[in-house]
Amino acid sequence: MPPVTTWSRFSCLELCRVTNGFSEDNLISRGGFGSIHKARIQDRMEFSVKVFHLQCSGAFKSFDFECDVMKSTCHRNLIKIISSCSNEDFKVLVLEYMPRGSLEKCLYSSNCILYFKDWT
Repeated sequence: MPPVTTWSRFSCLELCRVTNGFSEDNLISRGGFGSIHKARIQDRMEFSVKVFHLQCSGAFKSFDFECDVMKSTCHRNLIKIISSCSNEDFKVLVLEYMPRGSLEKCLYSSNCILYFKDWT
């Protein structure tokens, strides 16, 4: 699957549809302010959808902070933001999908092996 390279616009309904209603089957991870789900559009584009749980204290502030940081940061080792969807009841970030998971998962998982190049 090629990486997403262009900005796209998504409606809240479309994001709900492509994640099967944010089902557990598409759940990648769950954090303090929300959950991340895998999504695919027409078998051509894979991405992650971070849904903020607005009933959690601090979720609004976290959404605003992540939007500001991610739109102003560009580095090859950081996930890219593709889009966002926001209204009073629903806040979502659409992010680049990382098929091998997060660095944290690789560092702290017994199922993941990192290979280091011999520099000597």
